[in-house]
Amino acid sequence: MKLINIHKEFIEPSGILKVLRGVSLNINQGEIVLVEGPSGSGKTTLLQIAGLLLHPSDGEIELNGLKLGQASEQERIVARRKYLGFVFQHFNLFNSLNVYDNVILGLRFKRLPIDQKQVMRLLETLGIESKARKTPKDLSGGEKQRVAVARGLVGQPQLLLADEPSSQLDSGSAEIVSRLLRQVAKEMNSAVLISTHDPRLRGISDRVCILREGIIYE
Repeated sequence: MKLINIHKEFIEPSGILKVLRGVSLNINQGEIVLVEGPSGSGKTTLLQIAGLLLHPSDGEIELNGLKLGQASEQERIVARRKYLGFVFQHFNLFNSLNVYDNVILGLRFKRLPIDQKQVMRLLETLGIESKARKTPKDLSGGEKQRVAVARGLVGQPQLLLADEPSSQLDSGSAEIVSRLLRQVAKEMNSAVLISTHDPRLRGISDRVCILREGIIYE
């Protein structure tokens, strides 16, 4: 994926809020890129734009030869289903579904076949196979985070976008998640873009970019 001269502005009661100011970033297949920066620096906004969830005010997004910066919503939906996986900071789990069903939503959204054994192996790797029939209300914050990671990984995406994927994990769980993210990048040749405050993730990264006041520094 290429992000080319991305700007993002929001209209606030007090005026125009400039969140991103000409951000350009290439994420190559098999590469893990960390975006670090203080709260309010625009990290989540950048991931939402890279994930085709938010339109940039200006600039271009290139993915697999497609120009998607100002593409129609239908074109963006198709590209998200085909190429992208997500790990959201606030989990975005469905409370009415159990862990297994929350995870396979990642396959249903992509319209991919469901291999129950493969899904259960992933849950086992993340240490939550015993929670497969539990609903999110029965899980700790760290367990919910691992479910969110499993859902993002299950479709073997070309580009995985992860917003603070280790923020609620203890050291052991964070190591497991880090190893999986590394495996996704290197064995599946996926690109991985992570926004984080967690220095533990630096050990798996190929590049660390700093986002400060809407400008990225490499």
